Amino acid sequence: MRLLAACAALLAWTAGSAVSVSVYRSPFPPPSDIHVSAEGAAGDILALAFGARRLFADVWFIRLMQYYGTPEAGPGGTPGDSFAWLLPKTGGGAAEEAAEAAINNGAGRYPDFFPLAMHILQLDPSFTGAALYGAASLAFNMNRPGEAEALLRYGLRYHPHDWKSLKLLTAIGYSRSRDPSAVAASIAPLLKDPDCPVMLKQLAAFLDKKAGNYAEAAALYADILTTSRDPSYASNARKELALLAARGITPR
Repeated sequence: MRLLAACAALLAWTAGSAVSVSVYRSPFPPPSDIHVSAEGAAGDILALAFGARRLFADVWFIRLMQYYGTPEAGPGGTPGDSFAWLLPKTGGGAAEEAAEAAINNGAGRYPDFFPLAMHILQLDPSFTGAALYGAASLAFNMNRPGEAEALLRYGLRYHPHDWKSLKLLTAIGYSRSRDPSAVAASIAPLLKDPDCPVMLKQLAAFLDKKAGNYAEAAALYADILTTSRDPSYASNARKELALLAARGITPR
């Protein structure tokens, strides 16, 4: 009798497990989505085997920042006009403004940037900070808005209501249509968020200066100076604050 009861309990548990598996939807992309060079394959196998996808996404994000933080050399790989799409095509001091807008290590080709950034989201599509960093770098520093949009849309497949990615996607759309004021309005809600990439703050400060909102620009440069770990952004912010202070403008 006890044997029959045990068998019945086992059958019930098995049936329940089968039902739960059939309705369960993993928050992560399937392993077949993960594409990476052979040098990172071993780590990804461990991530899948031990359920450490979030941890390994962090590791890959550090690798991405190290890769992007290394200046490129050679033709086409030197710093360029990161925000050149904001500038007039003729007249005025466009060249000088472009030089001011460029980030020392932000422009360049960085051919592996997009696949590395996509790999992070393939491991953990909820990693919003990586999505914002990758998309903002691609769209506004490297002039690759198509790849930036593809990156954000991949994350939105798994988190369709992520307002940060949606806001940045909208801003990238406005950048394609050369509408700086609309870009500024779209990214404004992101600026005080802990996940906001520093290049978006830099872009917003540049837009504020173009619009004559010097006090707002000074506040953003002050924030960059105190929060950015990137020496090129901090150096540029220090220089801009000095120029604004010479005009009697200080952060609010």
